Amino acid sequence: MSRVICLLLFLGQPAAFAGADTDLSAKDLEAMQGDWAVIEYVADGVKSEDDNAQSLFRTIKGGHYTVFLFDKPLASGTIKLDATRKPKTIDSITDKMPGKPFLGIYEIDGNRIKVCYAPPGKDRPTELVSKKGSEHTFMIWEREKK
Repeated sequence: MSRVICLLLFLGQPAAFAGADTDLSAKDLEAMQGDWAVIEYVADGVKSEDDNAQSLFRTIKGGHYTVFLFDKPLASGTIKLDATRKPKTIDSITDKMPGKPFLGIYEIDGNRIKVCYAPPGKDRPTELVSKKGSEHTFMIWEREKK
């Protein structure tokens, strides 16, 4: 009988941990809800001028996002987070290219989110930086003050 209990406890462990994993990702997704503005944008190692970068905005509702150039929608799609990985991972699937996710990593620090993406078909970045020749895009988003 004790073997059965031990086996059941052992088999139940992954489910318990999976719930905790889901909770971590859900907590991060909840923290991402709302309106955000870019404060830094670096593509393939080249930093955009502040005026250009700061014209980009993003709204996240649930797992759906919309990116705007000022008030004009540019792109939309869904995001999927895995807060249990090191670094934390984000997959962005645009509505226009549903089979080609942008694989990225992220870090949340209060009202700032740092994100680094690789283009579709490329390996996920391993650090929050965009170096020349990497094709990575690094952004810092700051929560809009209302």
